[in-house]
Amino acid sequence: MAYSSTKAGLSHFTAGLRADLKGKPIGTTIVELGPIPTDMLSHVDSYGPTERSFHRFYQLKLLVDVSRDIVAEQVVDAIVHNRRHVRIPKRQAWNAMLTEAPRRLVEIALTGVRHQAD
Repeated sequence: MAYSSTKAGLSHFTAGLRADLKGKPIGTTIVELGPIPTDMLSHVDSYGPTERSFHRFYQLKLLVDVSRDIVAEQVVDAIVHNRRHVRIPKRQAWNAMLTEAPRRLVEIALTGVRHQAD
């Protein structure tokens, strides 16, 4: 729960920061990952509901393990090309897109509205 809450907070913070920095030469990139074979993932089976949800997503082929090397390459590429997101595995991107939809709609609605300095 703490991990999910922290990740949501960082995602919302980054979206706000992106809006504040719009038009400036500073970019933001949110990294949204599925399972990466690390020590953090080795304890996923210690809590039943989490273990069952991971098992279910693996069965549905919505989650696949991705190597750290692939993650590193894609994160560097996203930063170099000023991309908003790194979503790995791509088959799980729909989840992040649904979560982000309301925020993106507000960004679209505010297109052309300029910030005025006080």
